[in-house]
Amino acid sequence: MTTDRLLTSTYGGQGRADTSYDVDTEVLRVMASKARRTVGELGSSVMTTPADAGHEWVDVAAAGFRAAWSDGLAARVTDTEDFADRLGTTARIFDEGTDAAKAEIDAMIWSG
Repeated sequence: MTTDRLLTSTYGGQGRADTSYDVDTEVLRVMASKARRTVGELGSSVMTTPADAGHEWVDVAAAGFRAAWSDGLAARVTDTEDFADRLGTTARIFDEGTDAAKAEIDAMIWSG
């Protein structure tokens, strides 16, 4: 199948991709806000040290679980914060248009 034929069949006979996107940027901002609020309501990502359970092996197991749980939760908090930032950036780029998208890509290329 040729490229023109693929585009025609894929894009309803237009022969080219539609470059306009219908994005509700307010929804993206609300999602970002909810993600940040959830992280804020979490308080701390570190579990408190449990009280003495009376058996050394239980204390060791509890400490291992606490460390693993805290590390995992801290990683998810970071992921959620990054996700919220990306949602906010996406909303801003769609609001500002093509020039903002080009500037954002330039910044990503030259920052690394």
